[in-house]
Amino acid sequence: MTARNGVRSTQSASANVIRIARTVLPTLAATFGLLAAAGGAYTASAQQPAESTPAAPAALAAESLKVMDWNIQGGQGSDGVTDIQRIVSVIGAQNPDVVTLQELHDNTAVGGPNQWQVLLDAFPQYFAHFAKSDTNALGGVAGNLILSKYPIKEKLTFQLPQYPSGTTAVLRSLGGARLDVNGTDVRVYTTHLSAGVGTEATERRNRQARAVIDKVSGALMTTPMLLTGDLNVRPDNQIRPWFAAAEWIDSWTRVNANTGSGAVTHPGDGLDDSRIDYIYTTPAFDVGGARTVTTNASDHRPVIADLTVRAAPVTRTGSVLAGADSLAGWAHLATQGDGGATLRVCDNKADGWGVRAYVYRTSGGAQVLTGADGAYADQCTTFATAAGAVTSPVVKVCLYQAGVEKDCRQRQLT
Repeated sequence: MTARNGVRSTQSASANVIRIARTVLPTLAATFGLLAAAGGAYTASAQQPAESTPAAPAALAAESLKVMDWNIQGGQGSDGVTDIQRIVSVIGAQNPDVVTLQELHDNTAVGGPNQWQVLLDAFPQYFAHFAKSDTNALGGVAGNLILSKYPIKEKLTFQLPQYPSGTTAVLRSLGGARLDVNGTDVRVYTTHLSAGVGTEATERRNRQARAVIDKVSGALMTTPMLLTGDLNVRPDNQIRPWFAAAEWIDSWTRVNANTGSGAVTHPGDGLDDSRIDYIYTTPAFDVGGARTVTTNASDHRPVIADLTVRAAPVTRTGSVLAGADSLAGWAHLATQGDGGATLRVCDNKADGWGVRAYVYRTSGGAQVLTGADGAYADQCTTFATAAGAVTSPVVKVCLYQAGVEKDCRQRQLT
């Protein structure tokens, strides 16, 4: 069947559908932060419910979700050849449940193809949302695309800030989709931040990152959500702690080293290889694996994450940044309904100091967990308590070197 208006007309049966029990979530408007910032546009396929206090989250079925993120550079490969069919082939071979793509072009206005429509025609099993970014990209329209095997109930296209106001730099957007996964809302966001290393380009990218963080409601960080995209920053950039402070979790460093050849998503000349493409999750997901796909179909490599919805509902989540400059790393704690907790500790600065975290049952209570990540280059470390270990936990994070600790700070999760 042929997709119409970017959305598949009917959903085919699929043995891969995630079996997730219904949860009670806040209003649609709060979901996308539609009341918090101007400039967004969305459509809703269902009436917006009245505001209410969310009920305690129900248990979720522990099912898998395969996610792919990829900047396809308009179908232009690392060999200089533009061929959107190579993009089709890579996606088809991976067969992900959710795909987020950046740098797609609709060039019909200048006699070229509509690339996202080509993908929809190739994959009629997917629902889709094309989030337009720029209306004058090489004479056509450029933006981000979300593909989902599950119905899309609501869409978001939010224009990111431009800086300075008179610049001719490419406009950027945040695309969002609320998926109906057997009655459960799963929210997916994707973006492409500006490139460049100069003062102006850096400030533009920083403003865009802040806008993305502010747009997504912090009240929903215990629910299943994904944030993906080409952020155009390496792992040690200051933007990364900003996302950590907003309680987003980098799926890659849950299971892989932060650096090294396996982590490269944007190959250079060997000296400029970098990891700049990310799949972030909320703590409602566990990560079974993450990898890149070697291909010359784009100048970027696709990033794949194998995710599992946690059966135990997350009740609280919070992060504490490490270091006097808040850039050295972080500790993230998520609590479950059974009183257990999961601690993730990340060193994000190659300065010779590791990051150590302590968890206390409550303010002034007993220490129930400690964990450390001693180096920037490795993966983040994960630790867990038994059920019933915490009530209103306090997280303390310090930098450490040998027997010395410094720059300690703490936060209570309420």
